[in-house]
Formats: sequence, C-alpha cells, structure tokens
Amino acid sequence: MEPLHSSDPARIAGYRVLGRLGAGGMGVVLLGRSQGGALVAIKLIRAEYADDAAFRSRFRREVSIARQVRNRWAVPVVDADTEAAAPWLATEFVPGPALSDAVGTGAPLPERSVRALGAMLAEALEAVHAAGMVHRDVKPGNVLLALDGPRLIDFGIARALDDTVLTATGTVVGSPGFLSPEQAQGRHIGPPSDIFSLGCVLAYAATGRRPFGSGPVDAMLFRTVYDPPDLEGVPPALLPVVQACVAKDADSRPTAAQIRTEWAEDAAGQSWLPAPVTHLIASRSTQMLSLPDIESTQYVAPQGDVDTRPAGPEAPAPGRRRFLTYLAAGGAVLAAGGATTAWLAGVGDDGGTGSDGDGGNGSDGDGDGDGDRAKTRPVLGIGLQADLSGALGVQGRAQRQGAQLAVEAHNARADAPFTLKLTTVDDRGDEAGALVAARRFTDDASVVAVLGATSTAAAGAVLTAYDEAALSVISVTDGDTRHINRVFLCARPNNAMQMVPVSSYVGVHGLDDIALVDNETEYSRQVTRFLSEGLRTGGDRNVLAETLPLDSDNHSAYARQLVAKRPGAVVHGGDWQDVARFARALAETDYRGPKFATQAAHDARFLREAGAAGDDWLIVSTAVDPPAVRSADAFVKAFRARFSSAPPLFAAEAYDAVRLIAACVEGLGRKNVSRQDLVPVLRTTTFKGVSKPYAFNKENGWYTGDQGVFFYRAKEGRFRFLGTDPAKV
Repeated sequence: MEPLHSSDPARIAGYRVLGRLGAGGMGVVLLGRSQGGALVAIKLIRAEYADDAAFRSRFRREVSIARQVRNRWAVPVVDADTEAAAPWLATEFVPGPALSDAVGTGAPLPERSVRALGAMLAEALEAVHAAGMVHRDVKPGNVLLALDGPRLIDFGIARALDDTVLTATGTVVGSPGFLSPEQAQGRHIGPPSDIFSLGCVLAYAATGRRPFGSGPVDAMLFRTVYDPPDLEGVPPALLPVVQACVAKDADSRPTAAQIRTEWAEDAAGQSWLPAPVTHLIASRSTQMLSLPDIESTQYVAPQGDVDTRPAGPEAPAPGRRRFLTYLAAGGAVLAAGGATTAWLAGVGDDGGTGSDGDGGNGSDGDGDGDGDRAKTRPVLGIGLQADLSGALGVQGRAQRQGAQLAVEAHNARADAPFTLKLTTVDDRGDEAGALVAARRFTDDASVVAVLGATSTAAAGAVLTAYDEAALSVISVTDGDTRHINRVFLCARPNNAMQMVPVSSYVGVHGLDDIALVDNETEYSRQVTRFLSEGLRTGGDRNVLAETLPLDSDNHSAYARQLVAKRPGAVVHGGDWQDVARFARALAETDYRGPKFATQAAHDARFLREAGAAGDDWLIVSTAVDPPAVRSADAFVKAFRARFSSAPPLFAAEAYDAVRLIAACVEGLGRKNVSRQDLVPVLRTTTFKGVSKPYAFNKENGWYTGDQGVFFYRAKEGRFRFLGTDPAKV
C-alpha cells in the first residue's frame, strides 16, 4: 500500500480512505474502512471519464455484473455509487498478493497448489457463467491469493452473454498473453474464452512463464492464434486439463464445472499454498492491524419479562488480531491433550434432552404487542423472512415463535423507547418466494432489519436486494461461507467453523485415520474441506477423504469398503436424508467407532429415517436446546406460558436476534433510526443472548462469539443435548 496523494480524497461516502492500493489510466484503487470497521478496496473513477456518458454506462454495467456473481472465490461488491461526480465501487478487501506477484517474485506454485487453484477458479467462473456472464480478463493480476483460497476480481470488461452491444469487430479486449484466440481476433466470445484464459493462468502458475511468451503485443496475439502453447514444465499430472483448456477450438475446451469436478478432491483437505506464500499473506494481514480502527460497542439489552443473563461469564469478542492469527494458523486450532479451542467455552454442560417439537402454531399475523402505553411510542419494523410451509417449515415456525416472544417482551416494557412491529413473510424456502419477501421488506421504509432466511437457497437469492437497499439481514440458520456482503450477519458459526468441535474431539480422544465423507454438494464441500485441512495441518492427523455422491444407490458396498480401511472416526458431511441412508449401511458393518454428522442432520426426519441405525451418531449443531442450558431458564418458562410447549430448535436464536436488533437501536440513543444507521453498528456489537453470546467479525459479518456449537447424541428417537465440551462427550 502507498501513502495517499494530495489529490486523493480523505473520505468517500461513509468510508475513511487509508491509502493507495494501485492506479491506472481510468482511476485509482484506494483502501478504505467503513463505519462498521470493514476494510474495502474502492475503485474510484477519474472525473474526466465520468463525464463520458458511454463510460459511465459501462461502469454501471460493471457494478451490475459484479453484484450478480455470488461465489466464495469471487470478490463481492459491498457498496457503489454509479451516479456520483466521480463514480466508485467498493469490494471486499483481500490482503493477500496477486498471483502475478507471488509467482513473478518467487517461484512457480507446486502441483497440489495449481490443482487447488484451478478447481477454485473454475468454481468462480462457473458462477460467472451461470449468471450469464463472460469475465474476459482472467489473468494472474486479477487473481488474489488468500489463506482459504483465491479470489477472482475485476469484472470491468465482463459482458453479458445476451448483450447485443458487442465490442466492435477487430477490437481486442483483454490482456495479451492470457486472452483467447477468439478474443485476439475480435470475434464473438463465450464461456470457453474464459476457460482458455484459465488454462494460461494455470500454466503460468505451474511454470512461471506465459504460455505464449512475452514481447510486442502483435507478436503475442499472433502466437495465441496460430502457435502451440509452451507448456514445458507443467507437471505431467496437470498437463491433460491444461492442454484441454488452451485448445484453439473453443468447442473442444472443458467447461468450468468439468474442471472443478476433475480437480475437486485435490482442492480439499490440505493447506493449498506453499509456506513462502502463506507467510507473505500472513505478513500483509498483520500490516492491516496497524491501520486506524473503530471501537466496538457492547450492548446489553434492558431486562424485560425474560431474563437474558448468560449461565457463565461473558468472554470478550475476538478482535481482528485474534481473527487474523487464527486464519494464519490454518483455520483450525486443535486440542492437545485436554485443551480445547477458543470456540468451546463450557456452558450448560450438565446434560439434558433435546426438543424436537414441530414449532407449534403460534400467530399468523404481525406481532406488535398491545397496551395503551405503546400507542404513543414510535414504531420500529422488523421483518421475518422464513420458510413456514416448505421443507424447513419446522425451523421457520420455530423462528417465528421466538421472534414473536421477543417482540411481545420488548413491547411490554414500560421504559421501551419504541414499539416493535414484526412482519412475517413465508418464502417457502425457495428463491422465488425469497425475492417476493425481500421486495416487500425493502419497499417498506419502516423495516430497519430482517431476520432470515431459513434455507441457504433463499438466503443467497436475496443478498443483492438487501444490499442495494442497505437493509441488514441476520440469519440464525444459514452458514454458507459464500454469503458475504456489507449487510449480512451470520449469527451462528458458519458451515466450516461448525466443525471446530469435531477437530477438538479428535484431539482430546487421540483419534487418527479420520474418514470424511463428502457427498459432492456445496454444503458438504464446505464442512469437509475445512475439517480436513484442520486435521492435517493443525493436528497432524491422517485423513481418509471419501466421496459418496448424493445420488449413489450403493451405500452398503461403500460402507464396507470404508470400514475395511479401519477409520478411527467417521464424519459425514451430507444432509439428514443422505446421512440416514449411510447410517443404515454403516450399521450393517462391524464399525463401532465415533460417528459424526453436521447441523444438516439435526432434524427429526433423520431420526425417523435412520431408525435404530441412527443411535449414537454425534451431531454438531449451532442450535442450542433451551431447556438444557441455565441461561435460557426464564426464556423457556416464558415460551411455555405463551405457546404451551417447550421451545423448539432455533426459537431461542430467533428470540436473541430480535433482541439484538432492538438493543442496537436503543444504544444509538436517537429518536429516529433508519436502516442505514444500523448497517455499521450491528457488526460492532456484542450481545448476551439466552442461547449464547453474540459477536461478529467486522470484515465479513461472520459470528465470532463463544459457545456457538453444541454436541448432541442421537438415541432412541431423540437428540440428547451434550453441551460444548468434547472431553465430556
């Protein structure tokens, strides 16, 4: 990073400008910090280009394209103003080097790193192409390296596949040396063009050389169109895929999905970068710690009818230094002997039994409380977008009940400065329903925050809509690691981090030869990849990486083959239905060791489907069983009085989310609060909930509180709550 120039602005909208990241003919890229503390890269266009109507139109298109691409390996847009005098675009900041820097100043990447790079960039391009786009400038300078994977950046010259305003014939768009033959000749291009560029990037990463050489642009373009690529030095095992990518005939190239599938297993499991690059990333991340920061604010909700005191002492929210140190260490801190990770502070480990009710009926209307004293107070709207009638209806209805109870408890307070109004929309758990819900809430100016959605598909579908409306959305169920933007808060450990207790269990009990079963779904990849890396790099454990496709019809044979390898523990990364099938097959073998499943199997349907074969499976879940923890005693009592049943899973978390929002608003101390006011505040909040303490990472909105993952044991048709301590499981 360079110091700011005298001509650089000190602030851009709500962002404090900290330094220069780069500059070009069209503008400058600045490092900024949001009011919420997140670091962003701001692309600021020079005013003289902004006066060009055609250029401004292209910039609007760039922003629109970038917002449509949602993938964990593509840098997300967090903010933009295309109509400002000097238009700008802010994206998530990645402190790691570009691939061109890492290879150009060091050495080519080892074979396993190139394989992982190819699989993850292919996944990013798969998302680009699925959105109807072509990137058109895939090159080493547009690939940033992070500890968890690469990030594809710069959609500045991307085009929609159906865009009729095509580049003029004969005009070359792209970066010579990495563009495709069809680009070099100014012909129409599609997704295969990006695949050619990806092949060039992979060859460069493996050899340190451009496959079509360097020198004058015309010479590079000629070689791209007519000469074979120089692939000398590409490891033989990588050669077939790389050669296929750089085929002259566009129709002969593989798709992004085919590349991802071919190399997916190699992308998972171990630290994907060599030590020198990892150290470079850690060094740059550490430099960010010295940048000006903002102070976190702790809000403690005023006490109402329900006691929100935690069972144990509150732990301070991890700061950026702790978070970056955690990432630099490989993402998983394994237990040695009896030690546990920082995520596993003990609370409520006194046993108990789970609750698997159907969520009750509750009220179908809006909950805003009653009483004359509430009539003179300003009204604050909170939206609840939930699956009330679809596959996850049990969870959705539980969230509705928890949210209703929180609203009623708040409105019953004589000293409450405002009245909460809860509006609930059933999105049915699908993308179409989610968009309808989002439109209702974004159009309602009184709604300052939204709780939801229940399903991953619904949550992903509405991120852009909520982002554009600056409407904060908090999810207590969705933990997809791809769901990152400026308004989204993941109020639970994400899919990868929910596996930390499994790592701790393995360490505490001295297990090895851990079988990880991946069913090739996105969710399964997220949970098994992280756990595999943690076990191998952090715990020096042998990992048996296994793939059992979701549509496989031969679980019995697969289970026998797996057990023949004598695993010390088995972890399945699938959903409840897939785990149940596998559990029945595993029960037919002589395996008697620990068996783990994830939150996706924390579903009463798993118990019914697996039957006796489900007994003794250990489930790691981010949902607390309220009757089993002391911190939720008063909540459970109030819930029973209101709904005549024990609170089901995720009712307490929804209750906490509503109370957290209300506490943030109250903490602002303003008569009028807008949704824009809440965006920077929520991520800097720590909150004592009845289910767990809440804290968030300022950079990405992920949950960083303690006590966020719980063990359960399936036994005789019930989930029995075991607490958080792996030594007691």
